[in-house]
Amino acid sequence: MFKNIFKILLVFGLLFCLSTSVLFVSANTKDTVTTENTAIDLTYTDMESLFADKIFTNEYGEIKLKIERDPELEELLSECKKKGLKFGLALGSGSARGLAHVGVIQVLEAYHIPIDIIIGTSIGSVVGSLYAAGASIDQLEEAALSIKKSTTLFLIDPALPHSGLISGKKIEEMLNDLALEDKTFDDLKIPFAAVATDVESGAEVILNQGKVIDAVRASISIPGIFTPVKYQDYYLVDGGVVDPVPVDVVQKMGADIIIAVSLAKLSPYTTVLIINKETGSLEEELEKSSILQQKIAQVKSTFEGPNIVEVISQSIDIMEAKITDQCLEGADVVIVPFGIKDINLFDFDKAESVIKGGMMAAMINIPEIKRAIKEKLE
Repeated sequence: MFKNIFKILLVFGLLFCLSTSVLFVSANTKDTVTTENTAIDLTYTDMESLFADKIFTNEYGEIKLKIERDPELEELLSECKKKGLKFGLALGSGSARGLAHVGVIQVLEAYHIPIDIIIGTSIGSVVGSLYAAGASIDQLEEAALSIKKSTTLFLIDPALPHSGLISGKKIEEMLNDLALEDKTFDDLKIPFAAVATDVESGAEVILNQGKVIDAVRASISIPGIFTPVKYQDYYLVDGGVVDPVPVDVVQKMGADIIIAVSLAKLSPYTTVLIINKETGSLEEELEKSSILQQKIAQVKSTFEGPNIVEVISQSIDIMEAKITDQCLEGADVVIVPFGIKDINLFDFDKAESVIKGGMMAAMINIPEIKRAIKEKLE
């Protein structure tokens, strides 16, 4: 009896943590996103100003894109079609940051860049599967923009803590309602696969047979948050554990030109911390710490310890950052959406800024896409 009461209290404790510090950005976080893109030295605000006449929100709250014709790109795409070159899209993991995928696809559509193959990990599998099933970009955008804080809470269905804290049934219902109900991989309009991880062996699992919803549910099973999915004799968790941006799978599926969307929140931090024999404290392995480093240490000392969800979230971000660079090998173009460093695990209510971040990053990468096409045509 006491054991069950403890489990219930733990679940409610999780919900409290989600509602106060992860689901909705903490009180210390600024409302305006001003994060630098990892690819170029420009901030989100800089990019908003740059694309103000091309990317905007209309009076109905819809995000609109206005572009000019690109004759050079049109000619290159025509040559690709003649030679039968296929474009593959690798959509990375990153939970709420994955709404940027919607913006990226919107730009690719606007420029008539074909998407012949889609592979998704975690949130990438959600967006990728819906689009592959025939959901229009307008439907995806509408669904994303409709997610409010109350909606996010509704999607949390606690499970008694054993192998995960959230069962994921309500998310399955939402995805089925959008486009996936009764869909098998054979029903999809675009070849698609979802990436998951076998929690026992650590093997990468590529799911491209059977019911699409089962594959997506496995791919989004964030360890410790969602319960794993039993698939045959395997227990599957989030594909981001082993392959946060599935470029290798897109290659295996036969794509000639690969566009990857990376949502890594952190840049790999390679500094080594070592215990100082004199002070007993962890310090960077440098002769002397800079004034800035000392200030950071002072600030850190005033913080309270992170809660359970923050620990899980930050650990996943660190892990993904460490292996993302390796996963991106083989990609012809890498798109890093703007503003994602300020987006936490369940910040789905920040859809507008995240989608725009994806759109702006895709727009500035059009020259890179043209370069990649030219290389393949040589």
